[in-house]
Amino acid sequence: MSGKKISHSDIIGERGVAHVRKVVAAMGYLFYETGGVEAGVDGFIEIRNPDTGEVANQTIQFQSKATTKKLPGESVDGFHWNCSEKDIQYWSFGTMPMILIVVDLEHDKAYWKDLRTWFAEDENRAGKKVHFDKNADLFTADAALSIRLVSENGRPGTYYSAPRKPEYLTPNLLHVSRLPETLYWAPTDAKSVKQLWFQARELDPYPNREVILRENALLSLRNLDAHPWREVCDAGAMEEFDAEEWSQTDDPDRERNFVQLLNQALQEMVARDLRFHPKHRTLFFKPHKGPKKRRFGYRAEQKQSGRWVASPYYKKGRQNELVYWRHSAFSWQFLRIGRDWFLQITPTYHYTRDGAVPDKFAAEHLAGIKRKEWNDAVRGQFVMWREYLCGKGKTDLFGDGYPFLGFSPVDKLQASFGINDAFWKSSEGRIGNGEADLLG
Repeated sequence: MSGKKISHSDIIGERGVAHVRKVVAAMGYLFYETGGVEAGVDGFIEIRNPDTGEVANQTIQFQSKATTKKLPGESVDGFHWNCSEKDIQYWSFGTMPMILIVVDLEHDKAYWKDLRTWFAEDENRAGKKVHFDKNADLFTADAALSIRLVSENGRPGTYYSAPRKPEYLTPNLLHVSRLPETLYWAPTDAKSVKQLWFQARELDPYPNREVILRENALLSLRNLDAHPWREVCDAGAMEEFDAEEWSQTDDPDRERNFVQLLNQALQEMVARDLRFHPKHRTLFFKPHKGPKKRRFGYRAEQKQSGRWVASPYYKKGRQNELVYWRHSAFSWQFLRIGRDWFLQITPTYHYTRDGAVPDKFAAEHLAGIKRKEWNDAVRGQFVMWREYLCGKGKTDLFGDGYPFLGFSPVDKLQASFGINDAFWKSSEGRIGNGEADLLG
């Protein structure tokens, strides 16, 4: 007679839940296990004030995944966890915030991720993987504040379908209205990009950026028979080409080279006002010299508007205790649709310690504010970047526009249905991830 059996995987799962229970208790929060049949939720964490004991029905769901094996895609800094499309849909659709907790039983460690925020990014959803940072995403008692902030992003109350209405949509695209006309090619002895720019900056500390190195040759939007490039290439062998051979090519390598030149041109175009962060591939506003906070004024929706685009934040009540600087920023991508080129803009923020040096808690600050900002706030940022970039290519009383790039707005799109704005949860005036205790 054979008795009932409990599988090895069941025991591993129980060990994982036990680890989560231990950490939640250390946070001073309440732990509720689902138990029985469940479709993708192992339990709930209710937020509790450890000092007063007060609870306010702020709850998040969690799914626990435990393993005794090597974590998928593991490296020194992180790993990933594969998710099914059904799980992603289930986790994303709910009205309660959802976190994924991966427990590494072999090393007695756990890591967590806010799934709603993670899968809000199209790239992350398409990849069907959650990427964990072993330092930033540790699930320990120290994560209590971040867990509480996730719980504040819930959707309280009963949900009713909103009445639909026609709506105009603002694409996050700009039409590239001016492209370079000529490309310049010349051979060089530089063996690497690092060597090329080292040689150029020895001759000129601020050389123009519209140059790339390809197969022992320079490809440029500017004439290479000029300082400092004539000193780092064979300008006597320089050739000129019609840029349309690259902009309208069917050769993917040529198109890649052209896009790289456009990327370099965009950085040069905004160099006076913006700084490039290579790791995150974003451009962000510099503060005024000092450093002093910076405001950008522009015209939006037929009225004058403005936004603080580089601001210091201080500890509340301590104006001499700087916490960080927050900068308006964007990432971008050049796209070709038919014969036309477009610039796709994704507004974001960049955080620094002093207006220049990256802040080590930038990822946490960014996740917090993105949880708080809804559609109108993001659209407002895009409108600001649209006005800024379209203005950079124009010739006015103060000088000529940038010669190699120009942008123009893309018309709004009309959808046959939309959601009445009154049904969206307003987040205006709310500051994310601890910023309520800071002053700008």
